[in-house]
Amino acid sequence: MDQSKIGHFLKKLRKEKGITQEEFAEKIGVSGRTVSRWETGSNMPDISLLVDIADFYDVDVREIIEGEKKSEMMNEDIRDTAEKMAVYADAEKSRLLRFAQFFGIIGIIAMSAATIFTCVNYEPSGTSLVTVLLSFTALLSMMVLTLYVTGLLRRIANNRKLTVLIIVFIAIILLIVLRYIFGLLFVLAFLVFDFVNPMKRVEGIENYDRSYLVEEFSGDMTSHFFLFPDDLDEAEDAEFWYEYKTGLLDTDGSFFLTAVYSDEEFVEEIERISEITCTVSDGEEDITQSVIYDEDMYNYPAYIAIDGYTHNYEYALIDDEDNRIIYVLLGYPDYEELSEYRDYLKSDPSEYDFENGTSLDRFCIYAVRSKLFDGCCEYDGR
Repeated sequence: MDQSKIGHFLKKLRKEKGITQEEFAEKIGVSGRTVSRWETGSNMPDISLLVDIADFYDVDVREIIEGEKKSEMMNEDIRDTAEKMAVYADAEKSRLLRFAQFFGIIGIIAMSAATIFTCVNYEPSGTSLVTVLLSFTALLSMMVLTLYVTGLLRRIANNRKLTVLIIVFIAIILLIVLRYIFGLLFVLAFLVFDFVNPMKRVEGIENYDRSYLVEEFSGDMTSHFFLFPDDLDEAEDAEFWYEYKTGLLDTDGSFFLTAVYSDEEFVEEIERISEITCTVSDGEEDITQSVIYDEDMYNYPAYIAIDGYTHNYEYALIDDEDNRIIYVLLGYPDYEELSEYRDYLKSDPSEYDFENGTSLDRFCIYAVRSKLFDGCCEYDGR
């Protein structure tokens, strides 16, 4: 069967009638674009339409199929056979369309619900964005396919008002999806800015104010600076410096305070540190935890308040030889970037690696795992 030949034949018949593609399409009940595809040979008329086309052009169905005239008019037997074929084709097509329509509607409902749930539970990330886009694409594809196989797409195309309504509906959905795209782009831009933004550095003993540190950094660093002294009035000599960078999701920071004491004050400060406790309520009971004393983890004996919880570390290193105490608080420490303070870091750099476990399982006097829910309760400062 030569589609191009059939197309030329249909075009010739139409021109003989002296009508346009749109006029013919209206009489047959199809779109002008469909007629154009028939006449260019890119598509073929549905079998159920062949009798109507043959009647309209006063030709035999076989002549349309062969793309040339064979007789003036098909006889009654041929016409009857063709009409029965068309009726049969319509019945078979109708059965298949009902089947496709049923499952198509179920698919649209399911994909709509999935898309809505995805948007409701959306959290900015590359994976979430791809999920939203795929859900939207699948929903749109399912709608178009269902409308096409049921013939509704052709009716919609011929109904200008309905077409505009559907375009507006799709545009609204697209705007909702774009909202999440722009949201993710904003987050990514902020993260890039955060990454290139340099650390802010503050140094000098005149800048040491424990109450300010607690107010400014306790939330992000998960520390209330219990190990750090209230003031340095008892210290004979001291140095203080810190650097930090506040990001969208967390704060990176390094706080170092070194203080040298007299023999008596040194003993009293160690006693204060060793007796530090923190009480946290999990909603059912109050849980009190004490600092940990460790002689192996660092280059000096250490009293530890936080060891890796939310990637933070708070500890006090005891230098007996020089009556010196080094107070340290680190958030997301980079061992290489802190190389100049290596004497104050863990002896084994691999202990900062959390690839094989969550940091929430690490020790912290300011937090306890809750019995009421899957998470941790933290000290609220009261």
